[in-house]
Amino acid sequence: MFQILTMLLMEMQLCVVSALFTVEVPQQLYVAEYGSNVTMECRFPVNGSLNLELLSVVWEQKRQGQLESRDVYTLRNGKALLSSQHRDYMGRAALLHKELKSGRALLQITNVKITDAGSYLCLIDYQGADYKYITLEIKASYKIINIQKTRKWNEDKFAFICQSEGFPLAEVFWQNEKNFSLSGSANTTYTLTTDGLYNVTSILIINQNMNENYSCVFWNKELNENTSAYIYSLALMSTQHGGQKSLILFIVATCVIVLVLLPALIIFQKRKSFKNCRAKKDRKGKFSPPVTDENRGYYNSQIETSYLSTVIYSGESRNVNL
Repeated sequence: MFQILTMLLMEMQLCVVSALFTVEVPQQLYVAEYGSNVTMECRFPVNGSLNLELLSVVWEQKRQGQLESRDVYTLRNGKALLSSQHRDYMGRAALLHKELKSGRALLQITNVKITDAGSYLCLIDYQGADYKYITLEIKASYKIINIQKTRKWNEDKFAFICQSEGFPLAEVFWQNEKNFSLSGSANTTYTLTTDGLYNVTSILIINQNMNENYSCVFWNKELNENTSAYIYSLALMSTQHGGQKSLILFIVATCVIVLVLLPALIIFQKRKSFKNCRAKKDRKGKFSPPVTDENRGYYNSQIETSYLSTVIYSGESRNVNL
């Protein structure tokens, strides 16, 4: 209701004071990147110091193909009317109050969405009324292209998949390293996300013997932008036998380790046995020290002395008995 009354009031006042009060826009078209921030501006005459209680500012958005407009931000008699703000703009759209004293009504929208695109009405009521329209366009480049490479089950074919999100809808072109077009062999589909982005997926099927490199190109016609991604089929085909190669490498590595460790283990065991033998000999040597040339005579003399003593003692014994 407030919007209708405001429009009627504006039309009545324009006939009387349109020459005295005029809203101007320094820029009629704004182009913002998806997820970024944008600030749109309209200007109005202040004629001295601003009396905020007399000022009303209305920002509304109307999307193409829709009859009803959406309240983005409303300032009535110097106070924000947040109760009428559309839920899509809650927490994202704000009026920069500090700039009002200089006659600038700046609407700032953060984290812009695809649904923010459209025509915006800037209506100012301050000792007169006037309005202007501003157009906001949102672009979402297909910056990130996700690549998948798979082999079709029980077939000697490979599937190359390119997927990306953006806005507006992009076309996908395929070509090989010789710049030969393969788009006719690709299957491209798209879906819309909850944020209004196009999720585009393109699949190219090739034979196993086509050992070439390929590229997929996302072309955004309306923005005149293209983004490319490259796929190296040789790397994919080399992984086809990756499991067998890994097993062979494991077996070879195991054999090498065995061949290196086995001789080392044998040598270690021999050294250990040799040390044990020397230890036993050393222990025997402690109990029966070896006879050398120096003490061999001493041992012989001791034996002879013991023998003579025995003979003499035996003779004495016989004499006594006689």
